[in-house]
Amino acid sequence: MNTELQFWRAMTGYAVARAHAQRARAKQGRTELGASALEWAIISAILVAAALAIGLVVRRVIDKRTGEIENG
Repeated sequence: MNTELQFWRAMTGYAVARAHAQRARAKQGRTELGASALEWAIISAILVAAALAIGLVVRRVIDKRTGEIENG
């Protein structure tokens, strides 16, 4: 079976499974699919802050080590 056909079969299976899951949630009275836009914004802000903090630490370590080599 060629790659494109395998891809389309997998995507069709995923769509069918997702539709089935959505119907099951609707029967239980739960219609939300995931995080709201506000939740995504908060998560993104936390990840950006963590990345900046890690970047600053790495930069300070690199600057400190290169300063030691130059002054050596």
